Amino acid sequence: MINNKIVIIAGEDSGDLHGSKLIAQMKTINPDLSFYGIGGDKMIQAGLNKVEHIKNMNVIGLFEVLKHYPRIKKIFNKTVRFINELKPNKVILIDYPGFNIRLAKKMKKLGIPVSYFILPQVWAWNSSRAKDLQQTCKQLISIIPFEKEWFSNQQIDVHFVGHPLTSILKQKFDSGFLHKRYEIGQDKKIIALLPGSRTSEVKKHWPVFLKTIKAFNASSNHKIQPILIQAPNIKIENIPEGLVVIDKNHYEALSCADAAIVCSGTATLETALLNCPMVVCYKLSSLTWFFAKKMSLVKHLSLVNLITEKEAVKELLQKNMTATNIVNEVNYLFSNEGKNAWAENYGLLLKKMKSETTNPYHNAAKHILQ
Repeated sequence: MINNKIVIIAGEDSGDLHGSKLIAQMKTINPDLSFYGIGGDKMIQAGLNKVEHIKNMNVIGLFEVLKHYPRIKKIFNKTVRFINELKPNKVILIDYPGFNIRLAKKMKKLGIPVSYFILPQVWAWNSSRAKDLQQTCKQLISIIPFEKEWFSNQQIDVHFVGHPLTSILKQKFDSGFLHKRYEIGQDKKIIALLPGSRTSEVKKHWPVFLKTIKAFNASSNHKIQPILIQAPNIKIENIPEGLVVIDKNHYEALSCADAAIVCSGTATLETALLNCPMVVCYKLSSLTWFFAKKMSLVKHLSLVNLITEKEAVKELLQKNMTATNIVNEVNYLFSNEGKNAWAENYGLLLKKMKSETTNPYHNAAKHILQ
């Protein structure tokens, strides 16, 4: 009998989105496949038989992970037992390295082949993990343009399928969407606020964002209309009167914005590809930041800067993430000099990203199932 059972593991919201798209494409190739594992609502809607929900996994930061370690360890052991009993055809891992690299090692011992889709950023943190990936995974599948060369320099074979966000470039959005729906005057500068997709991120970022709005209203020469782009499964409190909240049509909203203040992550690349100038912000606990700086192997944090290999967008990290600094950088983006610099950097990003035009999820699905 043909084994059509696939286990797929994601640990956070972005992985849930990628996992749902990958499941859909794998089903177009083989409708008889059945999927089990860890995911969120999107993967479940795509057909995942849930072993655990990602809401119980979504933790960031060294000491934050330690705090929740007993719960995550319990989920890990439960997952290994489930896979051992299910005996799937293969296991697909999506990012989430702390959990998934350990799982890949377990699968190696059980003799179950592993495909890793959306690779851990070992070129930025703990490069020794690259050898772990090579030794434990049958397939390594990348979506970031420069990764294939980096891994090749380590004598590790990686299959590049293109970045899913390049699909944004093919879509058309109504540039007057926000003005029409929320009656925003053309004299106002729209500033999009993206404080993060994790509760821990929002707790650290949102108070600074609120101070930034007040600072703008008190000191800026520009009339502004702040809009909050709220991530799924995140509930933000203390929203001031007059602030527009967007929980759908994120891309339309960003395509209308004159600038954005963005928590570092996938959202920075989405914002950039929608041609919205931005300031990138991020805060961690002091101890986590100390160790992160010690371990970091790269100059930049945001994907936009890593892909363009320059400071295409300003990064205000940790103690530099203040209301005053954010206001100054956004005002620069509104200036002619800032607009010209962004236009040049946006062109460079497009040049780097357009190396793959076909559907990355379908490319990955074909490679996994070949």
